[in-house]
Amino acid sequence: MVESINGEPGIRGIENRPDYMNERVFQRNRLPPRAYFLPAEHLSLSGKWRFRYASSPLEPDPEPEPVDGGAWNLIDVPGHWQLQGYGHPHYTNISYPFPANPPFVPSENPTGLYEIDFSIPNHWHNDVFYRLRFEGVDSAYHLWLNGKEIGYSQGSRNAAEFDISDVIRKDDMNTLRVKVYQWSDGSYIEDQDMWWLSGIFREVTLFAIPVEGHIEDFFIQTELDKQYQDAVLQVKLHIRLTSTAKILLELTDANGQRACKPKTYGLVPEETESICRMVKISNPLKWTAEHPNLYYLRITLTAKGKKLQVINQPVGFRTVELKDGLIQVNGRAIHLRGVNRHDHHPRYGRAVPIDFIKQDLVLMKQHNINAVRCSHYPNHPALVSFANEIGLYVMDEADLECHGMGVDFEHLPSDDPAWKAAYVDRMQQLVHRDKNNASVIMWSLGNESFFGQNHVAMYKWAKQYDPTRLVHYEGDHEYRASDVCSSMYNSVSDLVNLATRDGDKYDKPILLQEYGHAMGNGPGALKEYQETFYKYRRLQGGFIWEWANHGLSKQLPDGSGRSFYAYGGDFGDEPNDGNFVMDGLCTSEHMPGPGLVELKKVYQPVTFHREGNKVLVKNQHDFVSLENLLYACEITRFSGEDAHNHTSSVGHFPGDRTGPGSTFQIEFDGQGGFPQCDTSQAETWLEIKILTRQKLPWAGINQEIAWAEFRLDGGEGEKSSPPALASNLQPAKLQQSRNLLQIYGPRYAIEFDTILAKVTRWSCRGADLILQEAGPQLTFWRAPTDNDKPFAANIWRDHGLHMMTQQVRSVKHRHCEDTGSFEIIVESWIAPPVLAWGFKTTTTYTIPSEGQLVIHVHAAPKGINQPSILPRVGIEMTLPKERKVAQWFGLGPGQSYKDMKEAGKIGIWKRDLDDMIFNYEMPQENGNRTETRWVKVTDENGVGIKATLQRGPAGGNGIFGKAKHLDNGPAEQPSSPLDDWEVVQRPQEGSEKRTGFDFAVSKYTAVDLDQAQHPHELKGSPGVVLRIDNDHQGLGSASCGPDTLEKYQLKMSTFDFTITLEATGI
Repeated sequence: MVESINGEPGIRGIENRPDYMNERVFQRNRLPPRAYFLPAEHLSLSGKWRFRYASSPLEPDPEPEPVDGGAWNLIDVPGHWQLQGYGHPHYTNISYPFPANPPFVPSENPTGLYEIDFSIPNHWHNDVFYRLRFEGVDSAYHLWLNGKEIGYSQGSRNAAEFDISDVIRKDDMNTLRVKVYQWSDGSYIEDQDMWWLSGIFREVTLFAIPVEGHIEDFFIQTELDKQYQDAVLQVKLHIRLTSTAKILLELTDANGQRACKPKTYGLVPEETESICRMVKISNPLKWTAEHPNLYYLRITLTAKGKKLQVINQPVGFRTVELKDGLIQVNGRAIHLRGVNRHDHHPRYGRAVPIDFIKQDLVLMKQHNINAVRCSHYPNHPALVSFANEIGLYVMDEADLECHGMGVDFEHLPSDDPAWKAAYVDRMQQLVHRDKNNASVIMWSLGNESFFGQNHVAMYKWAKQYDPTRLVHYEGDHEYRASDVCSSMYNSVSDLVNLATRDGDKYDKPILLQEYGHAMGNGPGALKEYQETFYKYRRLQGGFIWEWANHGLSKQLPDGSGRSFYAYGGDFGDEPNDGNFVMDGLCTSEHMPGPGLVELKKVYQPVTFHREGNKVLVKNQHDFVSLENLLYACEITRFSGEDAHNHTSSVGHFPGDRTGPGSTFQIEFDGQGGFPQCDTSQAETWLEIKILTRQKLPWAGINQEIAWAEFRLDGGEGEKSSPPALASNLQPAKLQQSRNLLQIYGPRYAIEFDTILAKVTRWSCRGADLILQEAGPQLTFWRAPTDNDKPFAANIWRDHGLHMMTQQVRSVKHRHCEDTGSFEIIVESWIAPPVLAWGFKTTTTYTIPSEGQLVIHVHAAPKGINQPSILPRVGIEMTLPKERKVAQWFGLGPGQSYKDMKEAGKIGIWKRDLDDMIFNYEMPQENGNRTETRWVKVTDENGVGIKATLQRGPAGGNGIFGKAKHLDNGPAEQPSSPLDDWEVVQRPQEGSEKRTGFDFAVSKYTAVDLDQAQHPHELKGSPGVVLRIDNDHQGLGSASCGPDTLEKYQLKMSTFDFTITLEATGI
């Protein structure tokens, strides 16, 4: 076999270095890259292979064909050896897990030797070329067939093909051996933020193509006319023939109907390149992410009347161009609502099953995502194929990142001519494999590899070979090798500055290749990003980082069979970047997390706003009208603890007024647009939902894609006064001992410890309402989120907020004869140890005769070096463990925070305790609910506690200000339900303007969540932890990005609020 290096004849060991340690050698005898397709005669070699693991490639190999198999074990292909008992996974974000000295790698370089036997299927033709195709091997490998060396390749996420025709045994068993090296010089430019995992992790295929003639490669391009209406289909063929032949091109639509007249072209052996153009196709259905219309091209090669090869390829008619400074598809600017996606599976690593990939894309579409960036390498080839069908724009990225070389700019591969061929090869591999996919609208040169001459070479090759697509690279800050201005993790204010700095004179749009870092609980302020994208023409959207956590399932060592999702360090991997790999909208199982639920609302392609008394709807789609969608309107009146629903109307939109970008008013039946409803009591809300009318590849009928809520009544109720003494109840009685106040009535008993200054027992009709010694107390701490840890949590810990203690200054009590209630007034100093600041607090416990517990808190900060922001402020208590049901009136059903509540709907919700928390794979603050009017926490029989909160000084205006209380009598009804709307969007944050209060119910304390590193380490509370908060800090995305927006921060202040607790269900 003639040996070649990188396509040219060469000798082994340039500079006396092995191939895997030589940046100039990245392949031997590998065939040129081509478009992805498999011929009819192909055989998957996936399955069980023989395997031997060695600590170094220098260890002697076992015999080529072992007799007893003693040196071999079995391993799954595709798969990673670290996930099958050999070595261990290793996670780093930036740093190399070996000394950074390119192109050299450690002498201890784990090596896997793979073997499999196979035979050629009997029905295959004889006069054929035989080839082996590897879709992905990490990180480099040599291969042998029947003891003869075939070649070498590196580029872990790129395909490689080898011709084995001269070596294969046609009538006998064949033995394939592959020697895989964990580290190679290629590892220096594969430093993506993910697990280091090795082995043959994608499919291996044997296939055959006719010697007489076959298509080596083909490139389909669709050309639309200047009006983006009619099209010409062009096919560039790379062929290999031994005689004259013909090519037949046939194009059909999705129904199998002929789209144009078939075209036949003659071919001669001397030609290796041929361009075939079909006749003009009159106004074909165009492909976009919103309408992924596909046609199907059948390419048939025949010679001497014999059919040699048939290739079937989906085709989408579309153009991509940079026009008027914007990315345009089919002549229209597009808006990208995207996510970044790694190939990941919690048990198989990057050996991802096809169905799992499809599940990801379906889930994306269901959550209003229209674009995916393949970060930071070509994902499995099935992804772009599914994206063609389902409708997703793809930014397809080269397998290239050398972020860790930031420690040594003098030897930066990106600007070193010795690495140029390797860089360009990775671009060629990407483009050739995926070039025939309509979903791919943009190539990317890689990620976080700084910038150098090799990027320019990649860009020039890509633009020369494929001028039909744009090229992206964020690291080029002067945009010499990028068609877009790409940035990442900008704050909203910085994004506005970028969008406006050049006025209307700009040539390239702005994209955020990464933003909204979805690590742990968050990200916050997605709404503000989306509003900014819509506001400024130059901003064409971005890609959330990232789609899913990368946790790997690991069994606990206790023999229980239980497992958890491991991150950096859990496998003894050093150095590591901990749980920075857990930064997705989905869990490690790729199930939606709260961040994805929030994103769906923010990304919804139909938005709503108020203008006067009208509901105006804006179609944010780029191409489609809303005529194929339904709307449903529902008015709900909330009175006390009841909700009364009145369905207003269901209908569909007329296509002539609902085109892309249009704003229009929904047409309703009936006078004033709505049925008459009583808005004089409590709160009355209108909900508008946009639903699918037909079944889609990613959704069933009536799937909700957008919604909005508007308040119809004129305000909230008057604040309730403290409950008066009921005439039919006996006054409360007091029994006092040295340190205990015992207050009891006919229905209840309360004990108050005057030394600890807290309620230690509260019961009603014999039922304990709180856990003994765990009554309500003022607290400020929350378990830091991943987004708190870089900044806010440091402030909080430095100021001792995690260890606040109470110094009781005085405890007084009195009996109020006019109300029949008792009052206990506690003066305290709540402060951290050592430091010279704290809160001077007055906490007044009022106990009416009915047995409620009304707690007024006045907390004033005093002292020097106070923290500027707080985690939260509210009361915390522990309830008996039977209280496992929460019911509340407010935003739900999922968790919500100040800056992450767009997905919350107003309603009366009921959930079990397990559904009130979200078990992040790194434990942290979770499960908060905002804009709550009241909450009940009970057992299954409804026995428990109800809580409400009012802001302001005791006796002053409360939570509802001057508005009426929910249970007050009727007030004057407006002339129309729409005449006195209160809000259209969520109210602006600020303690004086906030609606409702925050609460959380959990099995875990903040200390427990703070100390645990994994969910299985959570110890759990002896009861149910209930938290009622006056205010709560937002989330932000500071784990990698901007901190919490100032308007969502909980600023240090004097706090005044009243919480009313009462027994319920007794």
